[in-house]
Amino acid sequence: MLLDRTAALFTLNFSQVNGITFLICTHNGAKRLADTLRHIAAQQVSKTIVWEVLIVSNASSDNTIEVARDLQHTYNIQVPFRVLDEPVAGKENALIRGFNEAAYENIVIIDDDNWIAPNYLSLVDEIMSAHPEIGVLGAHAEGMFEVTPPAWFDTFQAVYAVGEQNGGKTGPLPDHEGYLYGAGSVVRKSAWLKLLAHGFRFTTSTKRGKIIVSGEDVELGDAMQLAGYKLWYDDRLRFKHYMFKERLTWNYLLRIGQGTASSQLTSIVYYFVFRNPDLTESKFRYLYNKRLVWLGMQIARQPANVFNAVFRREQEGIISNFETLRLFYNFQTSLKQREEAVKVFHQVSELRNRLAGN
Repeated sequence: MLLDRTAALFTLNFSQVNGITFLICTHNGAKRLADTLRHIAAQQVSKTIVWEVLIVSNASSDNTIEVARDLQHTYNIQVPFRVLDEPVAGKENALIRGFNEAAYENIVIIDDDNWIAPNYLSLVDEIMSAHPEIGVLGAHAEGMFEVTPPAWFDTFQAVYAVGEQNGGKTGPLPDHEGYLYGAGSVVRKSAWLKLLAHGFRFTTSTKRGKIIVSGEDVELGDAMQLAGYKLWYDDRLRFKHYMFKERLTWNYLLRIGQGTASSQLTSIVYYFVFRNPDLTESKFRYLYNKRLVWLGMQIARQPANVFNAVFRREQEGIISNFETLRLFYNFQTSLKQREEAVKVFHQVSELRNRLAGN
């Protein structure tokens, strides 16, 4: 452990080359990468800014790696261009690999369905250089659709990482309030290395199955704030988030809602730690159980909504069904995860203490 920490600290002092890494983490993205890379190749940027493209194929079973390398030549991308294979499934694993491999200080996280504006790179350089306090920078995503989106989409667009953030206001998010979408965001590598040097490790894991679990972006933002950095949003930073038709179904939305409940544990821990600097395990258990009681009371107050949400969940477009289901899943998973929450509390508390002691 000491050797790992020493190595990380060495990296922290050694690898802070100013520039931009476009990091694309993709799973079976062979059919999606062309548009993504076409928009990266179209960047209008000064020659004084150094940058690279880094693609991490995450447990792909298609020909993502070969396609990515061919597309470099198709679009005549003349900056450094690397394609790596990360065999361990989970976006957090692809991100860790990409963060550690990135050559430059500013790491732009581009999903394989994100199409960035031509001035993206220039704006990232401007914003991140002007504000060294930024740990994570967020952008404005505009939805683009393979088919006409359903009538309910606008209500739930934030669930899909679409739309403005921070109320559309450019600047820092309030301390310990809110989060930024991972898609299109910019992570400061030196801040990441600081976290790594002090023992940070993800507790959330991205899964795509019967439910859709994520949350690594929220956890990273919370950890950055624990390390003293800011979350920042700039409304000028724009990209298009392309939605394939498979994602524009009511069932897919319900899977996201259930996944949100499954991935909320770490956010709850950070919420209590931020607001209670001297939090002990016993006090954490008390606050966690108090929240469980509150969730149970909210459910008990709306029996009709609960009945409809559970037995008529497939009835499309009923907003109360989605919100009640999410509340029900929050209670259910929070109840099951009580002891896991305590483990995460100790992990976050230890990270906080190490950061405080430098």
